Amino acid sequence: MLRIKSKKISVQFITLAVLCLCYGLMLYLSLPPAYAGRPPLPPYYIVDVYQTPGIVYRIENEKSSIFFRRRSGSISSIALWGDKLLFCSDNDRRIYQKIGEQERVVFEHRTYIRDVAVDPSGYLYISEANGAKGDGRIYKLSPHIDKLGREGRFSISSDSQGRPIQVRLITVDKYWDGYFTFDLQGNIYLSTGYRIPAFIYRVPRQEGSTYGSPQKQYSDTKGAIKGIAIDPRNPNFIYYADWNKTIFRLNIRDSRRSIAFSGSLARSRNPHLSDVAFDFRIRR
Repeated sequence: MLRIKSKKISVQFITLAVLCLCYGLMLYLSLPPAYAGRPPLPPYYIVDVYQTPGIVYRIENEKSSIFFRRRSGSISSIALWGDKLLFCSDNDRRIYQKIGEQERVVFEHRTYIRDVAVDPSGYLYISEANGAKGDGRIYKLSPHIDKLGREGRFSISSDSQGRPIQVRLITVDKYWDGYFTFDLQGNIYLSTGYRIPAFIYRVPRQEGSTYGSPQKQYSDTKGAIKGIAIDPRNPNFIYYADWNKTIFRLNIRDSRRSIAFSGSLARSRNPHLSDVAFDFRIRR
């Protein structure tokens, strides 16, 4: 009698397990394509501007590792294209390139550079901004990053000579801290910076190298939005640094956000994450 009862329990358990498996499979298959077919998250890179010497961290599977460390000086903004890391520091007019464990100057501007970013074609851009004191500008640099020789330097592209991309303060709530990024279609996204409330704007690309008026996409009434980057494998997601210890993942379609990374970094007692960047080439 005991054996029969045990056999019944075993059959019931197996049946229940099969039903659970089938239900889970049906639930997965019923998900919208944006979730069911979501590509894996690629690694991304972040910097804490308060760290000296500056360190670029690689974040993969929510774990951080040191990708590059300067010998001296901070790092406020970063851009990546393949094996090339380009960066700048607050209150500096120069852009640097990582060469092994060393660095070299690849561009010098007439005034302070606020941010660096790469467009989906592989061209480097820089911004200059004064917060609330005047309109900002974004300049395209030449040559293409792939064509920058080991001893080459960037210059302002003929596309930007005399007519850079203007960021008029009246169109961005009268403040812009200089942070920007590109999506895969070449549209520009702006973030207002450490001021609260903070905003993200989309600047649609038009014909050639012209752009339309900024369109507000998201606002945060409690925190800052510094450096931003778009996931090249899932362009619905914007990642941004909150000028504290968190990188947020924002779904631009429904304005829902989640924490992508939060935690202490080596030698960072007072965290001020200022920028986040993906390598656009990983989408290929």
